[in-house]
Amino acid sequence: MRWLGLDLGRRRIGVAASDPLGKLAFALGVVTSRSWKEDLESIAKIAREEKAEGIVVGLPRQMNGSEGTEAQRARKYAQELENVTGLPVVLWDERLSTVAAERGKKEAGKRGAGNIDAHAAAIILQNYLDSRES
Repeated sequence: MRWLGLDLGRRRIGVAASDPLGKLAFALGVVTSRSWKEDLESIAKIAREEKAEGIVVGLPRQMNGSEGTEAQRARKYAQELENVTGLPVVLWDERLSTVAAERGKKEAGKRGAGNIDAHAAAIILQNYLDSRES
């Protein structure tokens, strides 16, 4: 099963995809946020192009596990994305995914915020895919 992974941000949405077997995640790129509706349509288009059968959306929890306003925003976005695409949408804890992406970027000597967002989406998606294996 092919999955799409998203790292939601106010300015950019990191996008990742899995291989056709749903085992490995890789960074696809970034959608620059314009409006809620346009962003949903852009993600739906990518899901169609990638032949995704499901979408994983990062859920930004606090370090203590509680949910704030950004988590509520992610929940609402996931519900609307499910309505727009007709695909199952899973929320997945994204704590420290951006930190891990920044660390990986620094180790690889790469630059660019979009790169971080896409890699954070890949980390979120890979964590979800790995959880299905166990």
